Amino acid sequence: MSKLRLQSLLGMFSLLLFLPGLIFAQGSELVISPGAGVYLNEVIDADASRPTDRVYVLKRDGVYFMTNFLTNNGYVLRIRAEDGAGQRPVIYLINNPTTGAATTHHFEMGEDVILDGLILVGFLEADPNAISADPPRLIRTRAPGFDLIINNCILTQSRGEHIRLEQAMNVVKITNCVFANMGDLGLSNLGAGKPIDFRNAAVDSAIFINNTFVNFHDRIVRHRSSVGAIDYFIFDHNTAINSLGYHGTLALGRVGKEAILTNNLFIDTFIAGADTDVVRQSEFEEPGEIDPRNGLGRMAWVLTDVTETATWKVSGNYYSVSPEVQAFYDAHAAEGVLGEGPPLTYRINAKLGDDSTNAFIKEAISVANRPTPMIAMAEWYRSPSGGNKTKATGNFVRALHDYDRRPWKYYADTLDCSYPTSAPAYTGADGGRFPVGDLNWFPDKKAEWEDFISSVSQKNPGVIVADFYLEQNYPNPFNPSTSIAFALAKAGNVKLEIYNALGQKVATLINGRMSAGQHKATWDARNVPSGIYFYKLEAGAFSQTKKMVLMK
Repeated sequence: MSKLRLQSLLGMFSLLLFLPGLIFAQGSELVISPGAGVYLNEVIDADASRPTDRVYVLKRDGVYFMTNFLTNNGYVLRIRAEDGAGQRPVIYLINNPTTGAATTHHFEMGEDVILDGLILVGFLEADPNAISADPPRLIRTRAPGFDLIINNCILTQSRGEHIRLEQAMNVVKITNCVFANMGDLGLSNLGAGKPIDFRNAAVDSAIFINNTFVNFHDRIVRHRSSVGAIDYFIFDHNTAINSLGYHGTLALGRVGKEAILTNNLFIDTFIAGADTDVVRQSEFEEPGEIDPRNGLGRMAWVLTDVTETATWKVSGNYYSVSPEVQAFYDAHAAEGVLGEGPPLTYRINAKLGDDSTNAFIKEAISVANRPTPMIAMAEWYRSPSGGNKTKATGNFVRALHDYDRRPWKYYADTLDCSYPTSAPAYTGADGGRFPVGDLNWFPDKKAEWEDFISSVSQKNPGVIVADFYLEQNYPNPFNPSTSIAFALAKAGNVKLEIYNALGQKVATLINGRMSAGQHKATWDARNVPSGIYFYKLEAGAFSQTKKMVLMK
């Protein structure tokens, strides 16, 4: 996939609108109904006649189970909720009924994974003993060079991280999601409990827009000790609530080209406080900044290593400390807890210059319905009879010290991160036009915002597609799959077809209406012989054909 050139905030807007991945409606759909003895992983694995554009559709109000993780080795995995009203389909991990083995995650990426409108749950919450099988993660990579696109999903209950990406990625795009209940000191330690862990791998573009992150021990993003860079990082209009901030908030490691951190709301996301804590400070050393009190790593929320070369845009971010958390800070001030600490390192502040004064604004904000702050866990960690400021968890008692762990139903129906319209934050984003944080909590304002950014993008053709074009497939020659990128100057009906050397059509990758912007399709040619093939794009009056070679 071509590098995404995010040369301004408008570039971010165009990404939101015009990087949809493969459109679900264009696929060959297979509806999977829930039922006794129906295991989602087995149904998809058994789809022997799977076409390259397969989309698996799950029923609204359906409950599904997985008895092993699903690896999409050699095909793009697309799963979505069926259209219409009703609760999003729920997918639980359960122990294998034959072997009794715990299921460690939902998906292990072998190619692109695209999920829309699902609820992924790590264990069967109705069983009081099932938390003993709290999985290490929900999604994991298996192979490098692919895309992960998740929209309108709830991900909850893992002891490690919801997403662990151990291989280089093209695009990771997370939109309109809720990430909840990350970390379990009954099974892991405070270095775990993250929404997404990139480990140290390279990422072309990491995009997070209109998401809510709630109940997590550690960082939202971990990219520590990175060998490869996140070239383009966008974190816009997200809400984060209730975190210890054990090793920071956004640990980005190496950032290569551009970082955009705008219009976000952080409430009680550094509950453990800025402290002189040897165990915690061991992972705050990458920026090379020293806490003069003990000569160890200075704590800040947003961290990079000293090799990062990105340009930064940081603005319109608000944060709040609840009275309960402030009371915790005050109680431990004499022990060296300096409140919530600074959001940014000296390095990033210097890059922003005068703009750094408004990068993060502190304001008292109360949202409508949220889990209670994890004060009990923070007190347990500091107590000599508890964690004693180590990662040891032998004295942890879940019933006494766990965070306010809620079931998925709460996050689907009750969680409400809206706040009063009288708050300055309500007009704090996008130059005074919109609320900060996840706009899904303000549906009318979100619809207005989408119209606004569409209008702005259309007036700035330098950051959107100005013409139709069809790129050469990559790789070429290939075996067994290849990617085809193309761009549309305007929305309309699109057809992308594959022909053999005799002019016979062998596959239809896309046939339907698509939005303007950049798109990518994947052809899995494992069931056709080696040879020369042609791919043809038709979009309105535009038509172009290119040649490719399948070499087995």
